[in-house]
Amino acid sequence: MKAVSHSSPAPPESDTIAALLTEAQADLASRHVGTPRLDAEVLLSHILQTDRTSLYTRLQRPLSAAHKRQFADLITRRKQREPLAYITGSREFWSLEFHVDKHVLIPRPETEIVVHTALRLLHNTALATPGILDMGTGSGCIGVALATELPQAAVWALDIEDEALALARQNARHHAVDERLTFCQGDLFAPISHLTERFHLIVTNPPYIDRETVDTLQPEVRLWEPQRALDGGQDGLDFYRRLLYDSPNYIRPGGWLVMEIGHDQRDAILQLAQAQCHLSIQNCVQDYAGHDRVVVFQRAA
Repeated sequence: MKAVSHSSPAPPESDTIAALLTEAQADLASRHVGTPRLDAEVLLSHILQTDRTSLYTRLQRPLSAAHKRQFADLITRRKQREPLAYITGSREFWSLEFHVDKHVLIPRPETEIVVHTALRLLHNTALATPGILDMGTGSGCIGVALATELPQAAVWALDIEDEALALARQNARHHAVDERLTFCQGDLFAPISHLTERFHLIVTNPPYIDRETVDTLQPEVRLWEPQRALDGGQDGLDFYRRLLYDSPNYIRPGGWLVMEIGHDQRDAILQLAQAQCHLSIQNCVQDYAGHDRVVVFQRAA
């Protein structure tokens, strides 16, 4: 008499991780998503709470029905060109994880140059407690990154949007620097106009895309990221005009203003600054593609 096998039947091939990833890749590619395989892997790794390397050790395993539904839902969101960072709710910046949502810009690698430049300036001084102002903090990525690198620093983070400040506070708590950050809501310097103390350093990644170009950006940016954080006015320079005019009132003599700029805005911004006798250009730092990306001004001593 033959022994009866009680082993479970093999899962349908179409239910394996490998097959579902291939299907999702084709689905995303049909909607012109730029990196369909990578995006599918990131989303499935997010659902399974694993990394992409571990995912490849499980390719022939089936997904549970619940995970298949979750994966299908996330793929649908990505097909609508919602950014990966908004779907997963996080983005790495300065080797730190930041929570992000539709109320804030997704941190970009280029913005790390602002942090690097600010640290270089402050490390060359003997300041016991540097005072830093992060203007338009958004997710808080610049201010929080600086606070993690400078344990003695006092950081003020300003933003016009309450929702952005709530997220920045969450990120500050997540990285245990919230006790050294002061958050204020309002337009430009309005919420700190009462302060008598000035800052050693102001850092900012402002809206700098001209209005006509905003309408030509890729769907992930144009349709999903907050327009107020992108639109710099007709020529992209509205924020810089106001910042260059007002910032000397809030910078200590010898202190700095470090601003991210558009790749083709250097000359226009330097021209704007010529009318501001309290600020002098110190440096222009290029990004990884060789474009002018960060300008450094110093207040007259």
